[in-house]
Amino acid sequence: MNISTTKKELQAAFSKLTKTTQIKSQNPLVNYTYISSGAHGVTLHSTDMEVGIKTQITASVNTIGEGLFPTSEVNDIISVIDEGRVDIDIAGPHINIKSEKGISFDIPTVPFQEYPKIPENKHEALFTIETNKLKNIIGSLLYAINAEPTKPALNGAYFNFSEDKIDFVATDGHRLVKITRQNETNIQKGYIIPKKYLNILNTFLEGKNETSLIFSEDHVFSNNGKDIYYSKIIDEKFPNYNAVIPENNSEELTAQKIEMLNNIKAASIATNKNTNQISLNFSEGKVYFKSVNQPESKTVYAPLKSAEYKGEELSIGFNALYLKEAVAKYPSEEIFFTFKDANSATLFLPKESDQKTTILLMPVRINE
Repeated sequence: MNISTTKKELQAAFSKLTKTTQIKSQNPLVNYTYISSGAHGVTLHSTDMEVGIKTQITASVNTIGEGLFPTSEVNDIISVIDEGRVDIDIAGPHINIKSEKGISFDIPTVPFQEYPKIPENKHEALFTIETNKLKNIIGSLLYAINAEPTKPALNGAYFNFSEDKIDFVATDGHRLVKITRQNETNIQKGYIIPKKYLNILNTFLEGKNETSLIFSEDHVFSNNGKDIYYSKIIDEKFPNYNAVIPENNSEELTAQKIEMLNNIKAASIATNKNTNQISLNFSEGKVYFKSVNQPESKTVYAPLKSAEYKGEELSIGFNALYLKEAVAKYPSEEIFFTFKDANSATLFLPKESDQKTTILLMPVRINE
């Protein structure tokens, strides 16, 4: 295979391709990028066996063929070569990359025949949404997705399509985010989409007004111009998330987002860094955060001046990091939340016109 392209084309392609590279893997081929040239032009494909991207570059094809690039090494080469034309030749076990000014790199490669194929997109189910709305949904879910590999069903966000609504859900067992929108598709199925795919979508979708997610067998696909980005769907059963959302939280409270966030940060200064525990305290006419760290003789008292309470005296413990993330992601400046007692889940309930969002936090036991 022999092609001629430019540094700019290669840089743009590899900025996307490197996002799927894994340094450590049981399959060494995931650290390579597949390249093919022919009547279709030049196509590049990179995958870590979970997510993958296929892209095309503008190039002159002198000789058709295919081969594998060691992804990180070729990316390093692209970063140091001169601007302008780049000639690439793959012959047998070697790749030669030569810049317009004559700098030449000769590096080894491996046979391409065993490289993973791009999964087939059969366009079985199509979900289309405004890109900015999808990015907002993803941004609201990401922090609540479980990071522990021992719970694979929670390692992604659940897109649950029912007859009249779509639930977008993420949980790690300690907190939960559910966003509900009207279902305007014909899909009636649930899909668990990996966190890595959702993370990259936020940058992959730049510049698009509308985004389509295409579900095909056990994969999800999205296109952006000459790029195709895909992922395996997690083949697990997502838990019954509605069962943990309380319906009878009798107490309600509103507070200002900035004040609440600042007070959480203030109370966090005295927390035990192993537990990150703070308490939200309610008494007649008073609402305040408090943290106590006995071994270090630290105490923080942070009143919420924007909140008013007229119920019974109550103290609810939270993981300060989880609470801070929930408040930071709250979509409006006035926070509305409901609670029942120190042992039940607290619900943050933003008021939105086109969707319903529920943010749930489980309490923790405070040891003072």
